[in-house]
Amino acid sequence: MMVNYTMPKTGLTSEEIKEKALQIAEEKIRYYGFEKFRLTDIAKELKVSHAALYNHFPDKAALLDAISERWLNRMDYTLELITKKETSPRQLIIEWFLKYHELKKEKVLNDPELFKSFNMAAELLKPFILQHLYNLNEQLLALVQKAIAAGEIYGESPEKIVQLLLEATVSFHHPRMVLDHKDEQRDVLLQKLVDVLLGGLA
Repeated sequence: MMVNYTMPKTGLTSEEIKEKALQIAEEKIRYYGFEKFRLTDIAKELKVSHAALYNHFPDKAALLDAISERWLNRMDYTLELITKKETSPRQLIIEWFLKYHELKKEKVLNDPELFKSFNMAAELLKPFILQHLYNLNEQLLALVQKAIAAGEIYGESPEKIVQLLLEATVSFHHPRMVLDHKDEQRDVLLQKLVDVLLGGLA
């Protein structure tokens, strides 16, 4: 009789094992902290062998990175939707920064342990972090180019404008600084800051 090795005894596909492992890991990290959970606990709850789980996550760090990467992918998608809106590009730039700040702060407040893991990966500039930063840069660049084309702002180099905007607002989106200011309401301040910056480019 032919045995289908792509389907584990649990009846889950390989991709389903990966997704459920991420879900279980997130729950355990929220409850116990990211320093205390173990891959063996995840495998036991999934009712799969350690080897089956190691095929997806060779170690604890890989699983933590996968959790952070999934969150960043969702963030990238949410921010990308803003760039697709048909309205004033200048207003979209402000909306984009406000949403970016909101998503980071939301994670700090609702998932502090998961945010700690993300912050560690960010400080190490892991590949998925660099991809996230690239995606953000490209999104903001697209909005700046639209704002220039619409005559809402002026500048010879859209790339330099993007760099200016990101550096001037760094305290609102840098992981460490978002954590430092997590108990403050800074949305209005951020909106005024970006508005002033764009006003100087008008």
